[in-house]
Amino acid sequence: MTNQEVIGKEVLPATPPEENPQKSKKKSVGFLVAKIIVFVIFLLYAFTLFYAMLWALGTSLKSQNEYYDNINGFPRAWRFANYADAFKAVSVNGNNMILMFLNSVWYSCGGAALGVIASAVVAYVVSKYRFPGRGFLYGLALVTMMIPIVGSFPSQYKVYKALMILDSPALLITKAAGFGFNFVVLYSFFKTLSWTYAEAGFVDGASHLRIFLQIMLPMSLPVMGSLFLVSTIGLWNNYMEPVLFLQSYPTLTSGLYIFQLETSREVNYPVLFAGLITSVIPVVVLFVFFQKTIMESMSVGGIKG
Repeated sequence: MTNQEVIGKEVLPATPPEENPQKSKKKSVGFLVAKIIVFVIFLLYAFTLFYAMLWALGTSLKSQNEYYDNINGFPRAWRFANYADAFKAVSVNGNNMILMFLNSVWYSCGGAALGVIASAVVAYVVSKYRFPGRGFLYGLALVTMMIPIVGSFPSQYKVYKALMILDSPALLITKAAGFGFNFVVLYSFFKTLSWTYAEAGFVDGASHLRIFLQIMLPMSLPVMGSLFLVSTIGLWNNYMEPVLFLQSYPTLTSGLYIFQLETSREVNYPVLFAGLITSVIPVVVLFVFFQKTIMESMSVGGIKG
């Protein structure tokens, strides 16, 4: 029998041969086993994360003596005063936890905003305009993502010192680099966004800048919002850069790290863990409320060209 049957003027596909029931059953069983294995692996991974968080929370509610006597067990007496003690005891370069929290806010939110905006501008130009070297710029963005962060710290320190932005809030301008993960995601978004929108704007007499600001940029806001949230969480958890470049403006993560080093011989671990739990709470709340936005908005687009 041929693959097609001609009936009058209509061409209809022939009925596909029935699949062997035993072969189909083997495939379904194999797929089910693979799903179970993957589920178990992710379940074990989730358990390790949950156990570590639960252990840190339990440690933050113990007394100093109970921490050494009962290091892996639940606290016998719940000591919520450790959180108040953390705000009193944790201090770095004259900054208490409240000041370090404010430093974390302007550092993470400001750096994320500048990074996403700069990446949107660069990604739009590289993806939508033809000019010599645009392929090189895209390749450069990928290469910079492969360079280890630690390896670039010495050169960063020299550049920041030469620009006189070392240990200053002006350091945030370095976050407006325009490349990295934000660039790759926004480049992919603008690449799939139809140029029909821009052509309609040109017909109405709009300039290139107006088309970007009033047409293209608003359509990319869901993606930019997701990237802003991801970048904010990443900068909030980043402690190495503030330790090296913002010693007078310690964030929560860098301040707690420095506090642990300075008091390593007589550190009160329950109080330290209370401070760590406090620093994690904003990130957890942010992810809980915006996890749907972070997961779904990466695929938002306009007319696919």
